[in-house]
Amino acid sequence: MRALAGRILTRHSASQIAALSALSLMAVFFAVPIIWAVGEMIGGTALHWLLNSAFYSTAGAAIAVALCIPAGYGLATHDFPGRRPLLIVTILLMLIPPNALVLPLFLEAHAAHLLASPLAVILPYGLYPFGVYLAYLYFNTARFEALLQTARTDGCSEWHVFKRIALPLSLPVSALIAFLNFLASWTNFFLPWVMYWSFGTTSRYPLALGIALELDTSKGSSFYGVLTQLHLGVSPSYIALLLLVTCAPVLIVFVLAQRWIGSSQLQGVFR
Repeated sequence: MRALAGRILTRHSASQIAALSALSLMAVFFAVPIIWAVGEMIGGTALHWLLNSAFYSTAGAAIAVALCIPAGYGLATHDFPGRRPLLIVTILLMLIPPNALVLPLFLEAHAAHLLASPLAVILPYGLYPFGVYLAYLYFNTARFEALLQTARTDGCSEWHVFKRIALPLSLPVSALIAFLNFLASWTNFFLPWVMYWSFGTTSRYPLALGIALELDTSKGSSFYGVLTQLHLGVSPSYIALLLLVTCAPVLIVFVLAQRWIGSSQLQGVFR
């Protein structure tokens, strides 16, 4: 009996070792190009563009969370005049393609003298109707209604109900909104191009726009030229960096937020 148990444990250990070995080889296979690309990037202008992208996307996500959570909470827990039209407008804004709003945003930035400034991209990143709707769905549940009603019965003011109950419990949906907004901001190319490209402020470019500049052989040609005049003389590190920028930072943010994104507390959002 002991011999049989030993053989079973040996087979189980061997399968675990084989699985770990295979996973390790896959990790090395995918990690080496990323490490190589990062090594090529450090110390150059691409690092500055990377920091710009991180700053723009992080600031936009922070503004989105700061606006979406109170807005969604108010729409879900209070019945006030104009609530239904606000919900309808929020849903309609979700249906509009983001690129269709770039021209109005450009005109507004021009009127406010914000063109070629970081606020020209950070403020539009922070306006996130989908995040408002997610927060509305999260708070618009019977569980929250009963919890908030109990707090009001105990004498809590509306501010203390939001600050001491709703805000701490909103961490899961806040992480989800931050991740989705960061993903949309990080991969946004058209808005920074409209706000920055014509002004030559290369020091404020996000990484995606900086890569387009490096791949442009005519330096200052039209946007069509940026897309069509790619050539094989470009350093392969920039091609690898282009692949890195589309996945690695997003994966890092996802790993940091997945504890709350995968939480069972978010089940009510997707019902």
